[in-house]
Amino acid sequence: MPKLFNLLSSDVEEYVLQYIDEHHLEAGDRLPTERALAEELGITRSSLRSGLQALVDQGVIFSKQGSGSYLCQPKAIRTLATYCFPHADKALANACYTARALRDLPVDLRWLTDHLSLGIESDVAKTDLFLESINNNIVSLTANVLSTHACMLYSDLFKSTHVPRELTQTQKVRIFDRPSESISHLLKTHASDTLLVLQNKIYLGERKIALSYSICVGTRVSLVSTTALPE
Repeated sequence: MPKLFNLLSSDVEEYVLQYIDEHHLEAGDRLPTERALAEELGITRSSLRSGLQALVDQGVIFSKQGSGSYLCQPKAIRTLATYCFPHADKALANACYTARALRDLPVDLRWLTDHLSLGIESDVAKTDLFLESINNNIVSLTANVLSTHACMLYSDLFKSTHVPRELTQTQKVRIFDRPSESISHLLKTHASDTLLVLQNKIYLGERKIALSYSICVGTRVSLVSTTALPE
């Protein structure tokens, strides 16, 4: 007998979140099958999938084709204004933040450092490549480039515990549109993950002295702004 009752995706979300809470599921735990969940709710599997996809988009669960849906790690929080200065980000104060240095990038990703090198008006003195993790969960691949002038004035600028007041920065955030197997391998992403690009340009006066380019797993990080809107 066909099911006639369809819930809104928000109702499905609420039910699944309640199920996760009541059964004390943790990151990596698997949800019941689509068939079991649909029968429990008395809805069609197509209606169920709409609600599950909303949870995927929010970074609550991820799907493995042919295997099922699994619970993600809780989302980390990062502040946009201090994104490229993680040690100055108060949102990370109680988190376990680590940066694992990379010696080199796969051939199909070397455009990243080339792109940054061309963006510095003076000579490039230092380039850092690393994978960022928060609470043992990889969240981004980041490349930082410092000019000679920046290295002379600041020791490990991007590791500062506060952002120097004399510096200004511009920031662009967009969807990453150059996915590759190398990116997926480095960031350990799933097909359902969303990737974002955050590009920061650091200025001393009118002089550009540093650049930061980060490919971030948007389904693992909540980016928050502390900028107040005018009343």
